[in-house]
Amino acid sequence: MTVVYFHGQPGSPAELDLVFPDRREHQGRVHAPDRATDRPDLSLSAYLDHLTADVLRRLPEGQIRLVGFSLGSYVAVEVGLRLEALGRGRDLSLDLVSAAAPLDCGDFLPDMAGGAVFALARNQPRLFSALTSVQGGLSRVAPGLLFAQIFAGAAGADAQLARDPAFQTTVRGMIAHSLARGARAYRREVLGYVAQPAQRLAGLSAPITLWQGEADTWTPPAMAQAIVAVRPATLRRFPGLSHYSTLQAALPQILAGAA
Repeated sequence: MTVVYFHGQPGSPAELDLVFPDRREHQGRVHAPDRATDRPDLSLSAYLDHLTADVLRRLPEGQIRLVGFSLGSYVAVEVGLRLEALGRGRDLSLDLVSAAAPLDCGDFLPDMAGGAVFALARNQPRLFSALTSVQGGLSRVAPGLLFAQIFAGAAGADAQLARDPAFQTTVRGMIAHSLARGARAYRREVLGYVAQPAQRLAGLSAPITLWQGEADTWTPPAMAQAIVAVRPATLRRFPGLSHYSTLQAALPQILAGAA
């Protein structure tokens, strides 16, 4: 089975390299759309329709397993809802890793690393757009500084990852990739996420497995608990792991289950 992987934001399909240094381990098994470069001209709704059509072209029959990491979980839910509306609900399952819950599920922002950015996107979208322009400039001229700002609150196993030179190089590249070309795709999805009501998640019928690091400061454990409160889901917990370290632990298990 081919798994469809939706990367985080900022992020890119290079997240797979953080999990599988040898690309042969996932080649042919994972389809990971590069949402930073894929049709940035489209509105959010039209783009989600476009992603859904891409999934259907690649998987016209049989099981469909969507994997969303971090903010990619928002995209996975929206694509899942569209697939159900098109009659593929019986084939569908979702794995949400370090999942970003809808913000109206709880008072998460004060406890989130990066919570101020999401608050800005929700309350002052024009200022948020200006901030992404500044971040895009930093990613070009001072990528180390931007990385240090983003990972200043890294906790659990992510704190050790953030000191690894190979991890730093890959993540800096992912951030720059997301924020290039005016960061149109990045802004499109963040603005969509902060406006997503919990009813959208509650309306999804497909089975969901949540993979949650108990030391995650970007998407805190309270988010996973809130998702379970909104709709039934299987919750897999990882003591001591945070955001990217949970991805490293979860994705090999997800692919093993899809073999």
